[in-house]
Formats: sequence, C-alpha cells, structure tokens
Amino acid sequence: MFDEQDQVIRYKWDAWTGSGYRLRYDAAGIEHAYHVEDWNNHVVVDDYGCADIDEALGVLNRFFDIDVAAERSRIAAWLPGRLQ
Repeated sequence: MFDEQDQVIRYKWDAWTGSGYRLRYDAAGIEHAYHVEDWNNHVVVDDYGCADIDEALGVLNRFFDIDVAAERSRIAAWLPGRLQ
C-alpha cells in the first residue's frame, strides 16, 4: 500500500510484533535514501538504511518472499526518476 504523504510503501503485517514492514523514501538521506523499517514499533524491528532500491528490496526479501523485479517496477511507478 502506497502512502504518498509519508513517502512510504507498507508491506506484510507481522502478527508477532503487532506491526508490519514498510519502505520509506527520504530525499534528504543522500547516503541512505531508502529505509526498511517497522510500521509502528520502531523499537522492535531495526531501521535499515539502504543506499539504493536494490539493497532495500534485498532487506525486505529477507523478511518475506517478494518478487524483486516486479516490486522494483512497482516502486519505479511510485518514485519516477528517483530510483538509483
């Protein structure tokens, strides 16, 4: 689910933590513009600062299975011209 206002994409809900994973884009984060983080409980799941979208998708793929190529295309539509 995309959230344009917060610049995040929300992913799989995790019943154990009572939260889910999200991918957040931060234009100000030059070295780590993409963040894989916990949806609600930032203390439970670490924030992974990623240098590019491929690194971020690799982190998400460790938590649950995603189609990396399809997800990259979907994100490209959400962030045109920003993928590195």
